[in-house]
Amino acid sequence: MNTERKIQDELSLATADAARRTAGVAFLRPGIVDRLRASAASRAGRPGTGTAAGHAGVRVRALDGGPDAWHIDIQLVARASHRTLDVTRAVRAAVAAAAGDVLSEPGDRVRVTVTVVGIV
Repeated sequence: MNTERKIQDELSLATADAARRTAGVAFLRPGIVDRLRASAASRAGRPGTGTAAGHAGVRVRALDGGPDAWHIDIQLVARASHRTLDVTRAVRAAVAAAAGDVLSEPGDRVRVTVTVVGIV
């Protein structure tokens, strides 16, 4: 596994966990790609891999700035008992902190996008 892919997987796992633990987050929402991967893995009789295995609702990709620049996209469903703006701000902060733990070099750059796709 190449270094960029390993960092991407570590970022995905750490940031998904951080987002799930944030107050006001009901769950992370898997996208269509996540669902298709899980379905294909299920039909093949093997556990899901990558995003479908536990990172649903999180997309991590390297930015054009090089391997030290990342974009993390979180899609979540918020709880109605919490103010949505507060939830998105808290998730953004938690995800940025988790990414900072994974990317130990101070020159690393992370852009976080949080999208609330529903409220329960």
